[in-house]
Amino acid sequence: MVSVYDLVEMNDNLVNEFIYWAKERHSIHLKREAGKPKPWTKDPILQRYFFTNPYRENDKTTVWFRETVRDPIAAKPQVFFSTVCFRWFNYIPTGQVLHDLQLLYAWDCELAIAKLNDILRSGRKVFTGAFTISPSGSTKPKIQRVCEDYIQPVWDDLSSIVGQLYKADTLKRAWQVVSSLPGMAGGGFMAYEVVSDLRYTEFLRNAEDINLWANPGPGAKRGLNRLMMREIKSPINQPLWEDQTQELLKIVNKRLPKNMPRFEMREIEHSLCEFDKYLRARTKSGRMKRKYDGV
Repeated sequence: MVSVYDLVEMNDNLVNEFIYWAKERHSIHLKREAGKPKPWTKDPILQRYFFTNPYRENDKTTVWFRETVRDPIAAKPQVFFSTVCFRWFNYIPTGQVLHDLQLLYAWDCELAIAKLNDILRSGRKVFTGAFTISPSGSTKPKIQRVCEDYIQPVWDDLSSIVGQLYKADTLKRAWQVVSSLPGMAGGGFMAYEVVSDLRYTEFLRNAEDINLWANPGPGAKRGLNRLMMREIKSPINQPLWEDQTQELLKIVNKRLPKNMPRFEMREIEHSLCEFDKYLRARTKSGRMKRKYDGV
């Protein structure tokens, strides 16, 4: 049965604005990295509000994790555990502590809890504010819950999980494996973050669906609905999402400047979420959570 939403065409003007956002946000990244002074853009919205990079690999937390942890062991099975462990905290100072203590490579739950509680007692952060970790009915303190209930089971069953991942030759199948791990359910957001890292390791470097599949979050769905001129909260099933985002990916890669890396489906999904925020700010149709001093 064809849905009324299937009959709506992509708005080309909005697609061009989506590409403009990606180009301008990437340009800000390049200027900042080159040490050029502010303002890095004339766009008042990008000057005032915080937007993440269209390329997840350029995110500063991912850069640290890639250079310090992921790339040095990308060809080894242990990269899976290191990725899961780090992404539960997703905070560079915490990651550095875990790395220095070798806890990202040889887990010691008791030591990890003790060290992380020391950090907390000193008034410093342990977790990023970007991810929401559901309590799942547990009354344990957050550090103890993450270490004992979410990380320890992965360490205990590591050989079996790694074996399943070796058989998962696509991002989607790997995401299904990771989504079954403790704490990784609930829309699969955390599992998708892990799989997005594994895409650059021996597990998924040659995945067949890097340009075909992504796990869409609510913001990405809103962004796609905007491009399709639908009601923002219109439901999008997975087949419709895949059909329309694959078409968008083809258009974007044809129109991106040659000096910009080609998008994969991860960049489409992520940028749709940020573009939804951008249009929300431009049309003053919603509250923006994070300000940015780009002037």
